[in-house]
Amino acid sequence: MPKTALKDENVDQVDFLKRSPIHGIKPVAEREIELSLIDEDPSNPGSDKFSKRYDRRAPDIRESFDIIGGIVYPLVVCEKGDASGRYTIIDGHGRGDEAKRRGEKKMRVIIFPPLTLEKRICLREVLNAAQEPFDSPLVLKDLSLLAEERGLDIRNDNDLESLLADLPASIRNHRKKLKLLAKWPSEVANKIGVDDNAEAGVIGLDKVKELDLLVGSVKKNHPETAKLFLGDKLQKQVLKLYFNGTFRDGGRSQDTIRDVNRILKKLPQDHPSTKKFLKGSLSLGEFKAETELELSDRTGRDGLVGLCKDLNALLTDVDALHLTAAERRSLKRTAELASQVLSEVQSV
Repeated sequence: MPKTALKDENVDQVDFLKRSPIHGIKPVAEREIELSLIDEDPSNPGSDKFSKRYDRRAPDIRESFDIIGGIVYPLVVCEKGDASGRYTIIDGHGRGDEAKRRGEKKMRVIIFPPLTLEKRICLREVLNAAQEPFDSPLVLKDLSLLAEERGLDIRNDNDLESLLADLPASIRNHRKKLKLLAKWPSEVANKIGVDDNAEAGVIGLDKVKELDLLVGSVKKNHPETAKLFLGDKLQKQVLKLYFNGTFRDGGRSQDTIRDVNRILKKLPQDHPSTKKFLKGSLSLGEFKAETELELSDRTGRDGLVGLCKDLNALLTDVDALHLTAAERRSLKRTAELASQVLSEVQSV
């Protein structure tokens, strides 16, 4: 049965967490078992090939083995419940992989009884919550599975809050990232990682933030063009342009995406160059060349008022946490100059 989203913000969170489907769940045993008896959970994104999470953690795991001379933390598994005597891993992929590489045949494990998909998702997220780094794309995949199990829509804010309500604060506190990723189609979200890896078709979360702002600018300032890409097609097309190298211009693609976004905001509504660029008919250089005259004309006609409008539009959507040092200096100088001009006007 779908859970009802939290409506009262004053609800005691601890009391609500006690209603989790895994509250009170108890392991049935803790002992050594053969590693060959432990199977991967195909629903578990923990071993996702697009995530570098375990690559980053591998050196620390190896060193802990060397320093201590063995494994301290057991794996967490659950019984398969099919009388096969086999188990499904819930937590400890990195430790298990390292043990196998070292030729270990057995490991100590904490064994839970057979668990439904819903319970496995909740348990592994609770166990992973204390680990760093936080991997938003991996958590999103689990939340998407949990939403399907409960008949909820992860893109609905109330439903997302309901899904997060069962999980620890370290996950709930990342709701802004998760809401951003949830807006993208599932097959696109599967290509999002903590770091970029163009060869593997992976895009970093910071780039997704910039592309999401770009998609928003297209929908707001070029609505007729946006209608050519109904549903999730606009996000998919923008991502296709990214992986095709369209936003590479000798510098950081993140800065180039921002440049394109600024142009989209300044152009007249549904400017034909926007449609050609999004369809891939124009390269980045050609897009800038086609729009340069239009933008310079607009600046000349609108003067100071037009420039202020453009700056206001840019600052409304800018991600302050990811400004470059040069951008911060420019903003500071602009603010100081604007204050100086206004103070001179007031003194007249």
